[in-house]
Amino acid sequence: MQDELEKPAEPPTAPVFRIRWRWFAGCIVLGLAAIVAGWLVSPSQGYLAGVLANIGTTLLLIGVVVLLERRIIDSAVRVVRSANERSNEALRRQVRELDDRITSVWESAGADDVPRKKAETTRLTDEFTQRVVDEATGAG
Repeated sequence: MQDELEKPAEPPTAPVFRIRWRWFAGCIVLGLAAIVAGWLVSPSQGYLAGVLANIGTTLLLIGVVVLLERRIIDSAVRVVRSANERSNEALRRQVRELDDRITSVWESAGADDVPRKKAETTRLTDEFTQRVVDEATGAG
């Protein structure tokens, strides 16, 4: 049990962040082309010019937002992963402390001390459980 607590699981390797430049450049080029086509449409077709400008703007935004979205998600995953690792390490430390305390209780146990040692072990375990629950729920 002690060895399992001391050896944290290996975190999964982060996927390689790769920008699909052709797709990104295609969105930019198509967006600019649609905007330019909207400008070139004669003023008598104002509705068509507006539609082409909106399509071009949407394509430009898609390229930029998709590029930024990957970075934002990657950053969020890193933040959550590091918070989870810190939380896991804190819990491992608390479990090691509980293990050390229970071990020290039972080191000097004799046959006549067993009921008292069991009660002390139960008390220590209940206190530990309550502390962990209080920390998890924000009650402590």
